[in-house]
Amino acid sequence: MRKLLIPSLLGGVLLIVSQAWAANWGPLKDDGCKSSGFRQFSSVLWNIPHGSNWEATCAETGHLDWGPPTRCVNQNGIKMWGEWDRPDATCK
Repeated sequence: MRKLLIPSLLGGVLLIVSQAWAANWGPLKDDGCKSSGFRQFSSVLWNIPHGSNWEATCAETGHLDWGPPTRCVNQNGIKMWGEWDRPDATCK
């Protein structure tokens, strides 16, 4: 989340809070059953703020109502993936 301070014409300062630049998850990918009773989903983390620790940003950024990922996987500093293990009774 970015906070911008913008001088106003009336001499005050406006504080604008924007989610536009906040780290966010891309589309979820269904990776299939990875263990008994669990299905794995993954997604790329986009818009990581410059200078931020990728792993920490990943671990703190939730997806919908699932919360932060179960694991964060840094692909050689090119992409940061989040992986969620979700209960699935069809996974044997």
